[in-house]
Amino acid sequence: MIDSFLAAPLAQGIGLAGTACGMSWPLFRGRIGMLLAQLAASLFFALHFGLLGAETGSAMNLLAAAQAVVAVPLGTRPGFRLVYLAVLPFIAAGVALTWSGVPSAFAALGFGFVSLARYQTAVRPFRRIMAVALPCWFVHNLMVGSLPGMLSDVVGMALNLAMLVRLRRPAAETAP
Repeated sequence: MIDSFLAAPLAQGIGLAGTACGMSWPLFRGRIGMLLAQLAASLFFALHFGLLGAETGSAMNLLAAAQAVVAVPLGTRPGFRLVYLAVLPFIAAGVALTWSGVPSAFAALGFGFVSLARYQTAVRPFRRIMAVALPCWFVHNLMVGSLPGMLSDVVGMALNLAMLVRLRRPAAETAP
């Protein structure tokens, strides 16, 4: 794994920039901050995976960047849900056009859960679904040799879990 990291320093350097963004999104308390950090991570990882030759990972991250932008107004403009849902067929087409076996399956599964998470307008369900998405991306990243991706996923999983625990409050505290 370290050999593949050292063999492609540009790709891995760009991946590390994505890692920094990917590790930061769980630290945001609000949905928009989470989405903007994910947008930045997606752009870096699209380039990272493209340079590694992982076409599905690259395509999914480009589509994830577009989806993050489209997801921002969902909380304030419910009618925008149709625009968000209109992106989903492009995701399916991206998977079909770049299919390369098991790594593509995990990228698609991970992105499917990310899509469901971003559709949520409340932070807690967003985080819960992301807790399912990140292990799928970890498997993809392991299979394509993305050390930055794996690092981002592991730290993201840990921070997201910590934030979920932090959000847990007794029902009496959350009642109006």
